Amino acid sequence: MLGKILLLIFYFTAPAGILFICRKTKVFNKIGPVLTLYLLGVLVANIGLFPSEPVAHEKLMNFQNSISEILVPLALPMMLFGCNFKKFSLGKSLGALVLGVLSVMAFVFIGYIAFDGKLGEEGTKMGAALTGQYLGGAANLAAIKQMLGLGTENFVILSTCNLIVSFFYLMFLMGGGVTLARKIVGKRGNSEQFINVEEYTEDNPYKDFGKRKSLIQLCKVLLASVIVMGISVYIGTLASDGNGISMIALILSITTISLLLTSWKEVRQWDKSYDAGMYLIYVFCFVMATMADLSSIDWNQSLYILIFQAVIIFGSLFLTIILAKLFRIDADTAVITSDTLVNSPICVPMIAATMKNKDVIVTGITNGLAGYAIGNYIGFLMYNLFLWL
Repeated sequence: MLGKILLLIFYFTAPAGILFICRKTKVFNKIGPVLTLYLLGVLVANIGLFPSEPVAHEKLMNFQNSISEILVPLALPMMLFGCNFKKFSLGKSLGALVLGVLSVMAFVFIGYIAFDGKLGEEGTKMGAALTGQYLGGAANLAAIKQMLGLGTENFVILSTCNLIVSFFYLMFLMGGGVTLARKIVGKRGNSEQFINVEEYTEDNPYKDFGKRKSLIQLCKVLLASVIVMGISVYIGTLASDGNGISMIALILSITTISLLLTSWKEVRQWDKSYDAGMYLIYVFCFVMATMADLSSIDWNQSLYILIFQAVIIFGSLFLTIILAKLFRIDADTAVITSDTLVNSPICVPMIAATMKNKDVIVTGITNGLAGYAIGNYIGFLMYNLFLWL
C-alpha cells in the first residue's frame, strides 16, 4: 500500500517538476512538457526501477491502468468547460473550420488506405485516435485510446511521432509556409501589426492555483467533473447491458454533458478549468509512458506510423489551403485553422505573430475549442468507417 501511495505522489508531482524545468530551461522549453514527460516516463519504465517478477509486474500494471482509466474521464469535462461558443464567429471562421475538419478526415482516410496492413492489428484504432488528435488534441487522443482500448505501446508511439511531425509542421509554417499559403490563395488577412505573443500565452498558468479564489473555483470544477463522470459511468453501464462499462458510451456521454454545461454562465467563467484538466492529461501521459516496454515495440511499424501522421498533418494543411482558395476564404484564416486543429489553440498566438495578423487569434482559438468538442465524435465515426471497409 505504501508503495502505491508513493507511486501516486510521484505521478502527480512529476508533471509539476517538468513544467518548472521547461519554464526555466531553454532546451526543455523547446522540447515541451509533453515530450519531456514521455521521455522521462519511458526512461523510468526501462531502467529496472519497477518490479520484473511476473506477479508483481501484473499488479503494478493493474494499478497503472486504474489510474489512467480515471484521469481521462475526469480531465475531459474540465477542458470542455472552458469552451465558450457564444464568441464563435460565423461566416469565414465556420467555413474554415468545416474545411479543416474535412481535410483532416480526408487524409486520415487516405493515409489509412495507403498504409493498410502496415500499421499492425490496431490500425483502425490508431486511425480513429489520430482523427481525434488532429481535430482536438492530446485529450481527444487519450479519450479515444480509452474508448477503443488502444494499446499502451501504440499510444506512446502515436504521441511521440506526433510531437516530431508537429515540430516540423510548425517550422514549415514559420519558415515560409504562411507566405506560400498567401501566394496560393491570393488573399491574406486584413491586419498587419506586431503581436506580443506573451499577451496571449501564459508561461505559468498554474502560478495562482494556490490562491483562495482559485481553490474555491477548482473545488467547483472538480465537483462538476465528478458529477459528469458519475452520470456518464451510469450511462456507460446501461449501454453495456450490465457487462462492465461501455467506454464508447462513457466518453461520448462525458463530451455531450460537458458541452451542454457550457451554456451555464458560471461554468464558462471557470478560467482555471482548462489548465486543471490539462494537468491531469500531463499526468495521464506520464503514467502511459511508464507503462511502455521498449523491448516490445515494433520499430519498423513505428516508421510507417510516423509517415502516416506526416501525411495527415501536411496533407490536411495543403488541402485546407486549396479549398480556401475555392471557397474564397483568406489564407490566414485557413492556415490558423489548420494549425489550431493539428497543434491545439496553444500554438495560435505564435503563428498569428508570424502572420503579423492579430485578427486571426480569436478565430484560431475558437476553432480549436470546437475541434476539442467534435474530436471524439468524428474519431468514433472514422473508426466505424474503417471497420466497414
